[in-house]
Amino acid sequence: MEMDKVLVFDIWGDYGHFRKIETTTSPLTYSIPTITSLNGLIAAIMGLQRDSYYELFSPQTIRYGIKIQAPVKRINININLINTSDGFFLWDIKDTSSSPTPFEFLKSPHYRIYVWLGNEDLYLKLKDSLISHKSVFTPCLGLSELIANFRFIGEFKPEIREGVEDHVDTAIKKDDFKIEVDKIEAGMRLAMESIPFYMDSNRRVLDYKRVLLEQNGRPLKVEEGIIYKVGEDKVAFL
Repeated sequence: MEMDKVLVFDIWGDYGHFRKIETTTSPLTYSIPTITSLNGLIAAIMGLQRDSYYELFSPQTIRYGIKIQAPVKRINININLINTSDGFFLWDIKDTSSSPTPFEFLKSPHYRIYVWLGNEDLYLKLKDSLISHKSVFTPCLGLSELIANFRFIGEFKPEIREGVEDHVDTAIKKDDFKIEVDKIEAGMRLAMESIPFYMDSNRRVLDYKRVLLEQNGRPLKVEEGIIYKVGEDKVAFL
């Protein structure tokens, strides 16, 4: 596919939680937004209804790059979970027992997102929303209670750099790159996480990919792989 233009914007908030699907009783979080959560975020900004956009966003129609703008920090907070199936108001469920549950959150997460959209109408809609700093639904960082802010950075024409020894500023798919192990610097915090990519209309995750990232946001030295120069950054699209 040809990427002729991409939108770049920042997202951040006080807390974030991108739940690791295999952690059920004490939820842990991924270090970066998953592709499924980014789809939900831009759908909220554009005003696409819940569960209406899964077939619009596929590997052939949308791609993301994710750069860590602030070091990844984690914090554990106990949350009292209440079963709300018996009533909407608190006085209706005041006798329902609560269940203190430890949640892992990201503290002060901040990311730069590079997005390519194959659908021109959606592209222009997202661009207008980002520029005007308007969203139809409230954007969040994984959970609805964790409100996100965003800022438009710009629109760029990506320049491909294939098969050259270089560095990359974003998270990468492990299978797409070869890392220069001898150039890993002291103090770097590398992490590899298997994150969910796209979902179908039944909210079933179609694929997981192993993603490698540096949790302080420092660039990764790579020997091969497809890199795009977007503005001043070297970007690998997931």
